[in-house]
Amino acid sequence: MEFERNNWFQLAFNFKSSVILNIKTQVFLSMVMAFLITLLYKHGYSGFSQPILAGLIPGIILGLLLVFRTNTAYERFWEGWQIAGMTIFTGRNLSRQMWMTIPDRTLADSQEKAAYLRLVTAFFMAMKQHLRRARVDEQLKSVLSPEQCLELQYVTNMPLKVTQWIGGYLTKQYSQKQIDSIQFAALNRLLDQLVECLSRCERILAAPMPKAYSIHLRHLLILYCLALPFQMVKDLQWWTIPVVGGVAFALFGIEAIGLEIENPFGYDANDIPLDRLCQKLDSDIEDLIAAGTKQDSLETSVNPFSAQDM
Repeated sequence: MEFERNNWFQLAFNFKSSVILNIKTQVFLSMVMAFLITLLYKHGYSGFSQPILAGLIPGIILGLLLVFRTNTAYERFWEGWQIAGMTIFTGRNLSRQMWMTIPDRTLADSQEKAAYLRLVTAFFMAMKQHLRRARVDEQLKSVLSPEQCLELQYVTNMPLKVTQWIGGYLTKQYSQKQIDSIQFAALNRLLDQLVECLSRCERILAAPMPKAYSIHLRHLLILYCLALPFQMVKDLQWWTIPVVGGVAFALFGIEAIGLEIENPFGYDANDIPLDRLCQKLDSDIEDLIAAGTKQDSLETSVNPFSAQDM
């Protein structure tokens, strides 16, 4: 289809989300090395033609190492996406059940409940900042009171503090007999699931790839790309330079992709769009609050005599 073809070419030339800028130095240096070897060979230094170097680092071994590196990083990336989706799913369920099960007999009760529903959004926003090792941002300030923002500035784990606020509100409703023990247990289970999502994300960050593995892989990549011109210069002559550049682009690119998606919670173009997911959850909860408020207004207009007036 024409639409799919256009998308294919648009994606192929989307340099913003590619790793080209991250590997340009490595590719350039590899091509400079190829240029120097070719230049010396063309000036009569035939000793620079060493096809035997093809066996220095077998390509299949380097390929397997790169595949293992990329697959391991992708597993972390995919798990991060699953956790982010589970956080959205649990946040929607928690906010819906809080709105449906906790009664609001007065306007003050309704406003208080809406404020604590927004703390579900604040949890995701605080988790995003916590995973990025950042502090309170403008997005968080939009759903928290100034006192809450100030309190978050002095805690180590911001999302965990938000769950304490929500848990305190649920305990208050239970102690005041606004919800029964079954409802209280169900809401706390959902709150526990949010904490579990946070802990799983922290586990991904706390268990990076071993440095020794990454360092050794880079050493092998450098040696392989430096040895390529010696293998090719006799047969390819000046074509050695672009060929070495293409091989370096492929190998260093694969390694750079694994490095970029290893931490899926950052600011890179290919990381999980946590800011957009936060906005989506915030929009969903605001729609829930608005729909509930509208329903309450309709019920009041139909029956203007509340239980307190009778």
